[in-house]
Amino acid sequence: MQEILISDQMRNIAYQKTTHLHFDQNRGLSKFGSEKKRTIVGYIGEQMVMDFLQIKTLDDQFNFDLTYQGKRLEVKTISCKFKPYPHYLCTVNSHNLAGIHKQSADYYIFLRILNDQSKGWILGCIPCPEFFDKGKFIEKGSQVVKGVQFVKANATVLPINKLYSMDILKSNGK
Repeated sequence: MQEILISDQMRNIAYQKTTHLHFDQNRGLSKFGSEKKRTIVGYIGEQMVMDFLQIKTLDDQFNFDLTYQGKRLEVKTISCKFKPYPHYLCTVNSHNLAGIHKQSADYYIFLRILNDQSKGWILGCIPCPEFFDKGKFIEKGSQVVKGVQFVKANATVLPINKLYSMDILKSNGK
């Protein structure tokens, strides 16, 4: 887990990216553009990964966010109140209520960002197919952890401690 201080520049880029977007909660909570705050957190997460891996260009495709050494990376970021524990879950939501929506990325990279956006953590990464093989599928409306119910969409979850260090990306995969 890599702790990253979030710079003003990272926040400014993230906020700037939202100026041209129209946010509408009627799209459904699992859809992009339904919640401005979550979108900004996601953009900050992309900036953190770009800075950490020294990536200069954001791909921002529907199915992946970044490319690094020929690998397509999908960055998954959520906000939090404190540094996450290793047993906390990483989540990939799926708006496909008939099953799982899998993006055309090679790796997922998971992050958590403090609510005040002062710092965050790159939790690790995992090849996308392996995430779905090792993860647990949760149907919308189900509860996987006491007090945590998945109300927005189906999801696949995996504990943080099952992720790989970011070094795996730098060493060209497994």
